[in-house]
Amino acid sequence: MKKEQALVSIFMPTYNHAPFIEQAMESCLSQETSFPFELIICDDCSTDGTQEIIKKWAKKHKNIVVSQQPVNTTGAKNFMEGFQKIRSKYLAFCEGDDFWTVPHKLEKQVRFLEENPDFSVCCHKVELLFEDRPGDEKKQYIYKNIVSDDERIRQGIFYADEAIANYYFQTASTVYRWRFRDGLPHWFRYNMTVDHFILMLHAVEGKIKYFDEAMSVWRRNSTGYSWLQTVDKGLFFQKEGRCWLHYYREMDQFFSGRFHLQIRERILLALRGMVANCLETGQIEKLRIIIQNYQDYFLDSIKGNAPLLDAARLAFPENAEFAPPWSSTPSSAAHDEVVPGLPVLGGFMELDLDAVPETMGSVWEGWTQNHETACFASPSAALAAWLWGNAITCVWLPVIAPANYIALLSRLVACKFYPVGDSFSPPIDFVRQILPGEGVLTLSWLGRPPAPELCGALAARTDIFWLEDRSQALCTGVESQANTTLYSPAEVLGVPDGGILAGKAGKGIATLRPAPSAAEIPFSKKRRDVLLERFESPVIDNSIFLREAKIAQESPLPGGEMSRLTASLLRRIPLDSVVTRRKENYSALHDRLREWALWSERSPAFAPIVFPLRLPGHISWEFMATALTRQGIVCPRFWLPSTTREKISSVEKVADAESKLLKQLFCLPCDHRYGKGEMRRIADEVLRVLNGKSTLGRPGERNTGDAHSTW
Repeated sequence: MKKEQALVSIFMPTYNHAPFIEQAMESCLSQETSFPFELIICDDCSTDGTQEIIKKWAKKHKNIVVSQQPVNTTGAKNFMEGFQKIRSKYLAFCEGDDFWTVPHKLEKQVRFLEENPDFSVCCHKVELLFEDRPGDEKKQYIYKNIVSDDERIRQGIFYADEAIANYYFQTASTVYRWRFRDGLPHWFRYNMTVDHFILMLHAVEGKIKYFDEAMSVWRRNSTGYSWLQTVDKGLFFQKEGRCWLHYYREMDQFFSGRFHLQIRERILLALRGMVANCLETGQIEKLRIIIQNYQDYFLDSIKGNAPLLDAARLAFPENAEFAPPWSSTPSSAAHDEVVPGLPVLGGFMELDLDAVPETMGSVWEGWTQNHETACFASPSAALAAWLWGNAITCVWLPVIAPANYIALLSRLVACKFYPVGDSFSPPIDFVRQILPGEGVLTLSWLGRPPAPELCGALAARTDIFWLEDRSQALCTGVESQANTTLYSPAEVLGVPDGGILAGKAGKGIATLRPAPSAAEIPFSKKRRDVLLERFESPVIDNSIFLREAKIAQESPLPGGEMSRLTASLLRRIPLDSVVTRRKENYSALHDRLREWALWSERSPAFAPIVFPLRLPGHISWEFMATALTRQGIVCPRFWLPSTTREKISSVEKVADAESKLLKQLFCLPCDHRYGKGEMRRIADEVLRVLNGKSTLGRPGERNTGDAHSTW
């Protein structure tokens, strides 16, 4: 008689679990289900009698599959070979020293996944059992706090970015919609952080469901891998740190940077442990090597989190309690025990996102205008999705578009260029040359929207696709007339997500079309194929990039593709107050520096990100920047002046007026982080430079204190 195909495979890796293995097997085999299941037990060459117990049980139960390692592999290889045996639709975990506590666990979780195809992972609360504390009667649990004002959280629904930022799902609680029935990809390594990789590779394909019911027990004892991480992080990361860092960096690459902020915190966790161990054991030379090899993470953790903290200050009142991300104390001592008040490297923003209500008239409302939206890791990723979603094969760009835009778009489609003049006001005659079905990209230069005449001419062309890039704008004061509008919250506010598309239904956001029906090829398989291809091909050619863009637009990440941190901040940052402060700062600089201002408007309708100047011919960008930096004034160097040579060499015909403008352009800070006093000081220092009275003297001369000498 043919054996019935199991709907679920229960995977039980084990090593020297003789005192516990029978309880573990019994808890799985006693499950009351309406479907067949199998128990795959993979023993890593146990030496304490575990093998004999497993063989005895396998003779009694036909649905037990046994895999035996000839020599001990320290766990990872045992895991990997066990995964290769799984051909069922679902995968459940129960390690040999854990056990399930209720007979309906498997039925409840699998039934939910069967009825909800948009979920890919199901988990639940887990009870902790400390073998070394037999007298401890107070029960402890691993669980996610679902007491929240957010209805989604109360329902126990989570997304991939939350899962990787706070890895709280215990292995024995998880059931996966198994995506590797044809076998694991060859790039999996034996010594990867296997359980986390498996979780993430499934979480990106659907939502995570959490049941707030304890249905398993996690036995904690001194023989477990995770025990060392809990009792001595320094020793754990001394042994495992380099592999941890290597494979989390690979994970970051695999997901194309989409979860960089969250993965970075896992890397910083390892670095903190490695540094602590070096300090405790006096290994100063090893500490120097660690800092040198990973200095990018040490520096980026501060530079990257500083603007995020600025965004948090905007979104929350002054009396809200939150910690700077580079000195925060993790909320769960079970995951990262630190001395209270002791600064630590990294640490994800600890904001009570539900403590402050969403703001009427928020940045989110001002940007989206109740239109469809889709969010991406960067403006470039959003551009690629827009091109593919509208099947655009040719796009018009301004001749001084950002270098990364030109590099990206020229690989995907044919590019044509139009001039913008010396005031970023393109003439409208090129609009007549745009063919039906082609796309056109306009930019809000330094926060200023295109001229009304150009907008009107483009809006009248209903046969073309128009995207207005407002990645340098907080708010332009008027709703965009374009089919689709691109914003970059990371650029102007410092929040994690870098690109938001907003547009009208039909011709705007093609990325939000419904997922394919069951009769079509599942989007998960297409996403898997493209991700695996990218991982195996670091140098991406056009065909892979095009397929990637197609996957992005057909199956965006679940839940709106935006991290909860970004969405919460944007809905809580009051747009009016930020816009007002920026306009006031702009006007204050304009009153003092009108003669050199690029824009003539004293009180612009838009909210400028910077105040652009036209430098006189005898003063270079470098001289002005150096003089101001010496006074503690750091000016943003936008891509416009910094890439003049690349732009002019990459585009054959660039008007003299545009070339001259790029050489003269200098941007002063005037955003919402500054007050009137800072604006006065910035204007005073600029005037000193323009009048030859700065600490550097005049351009071409060196100020020695007593006399001037030629450089």
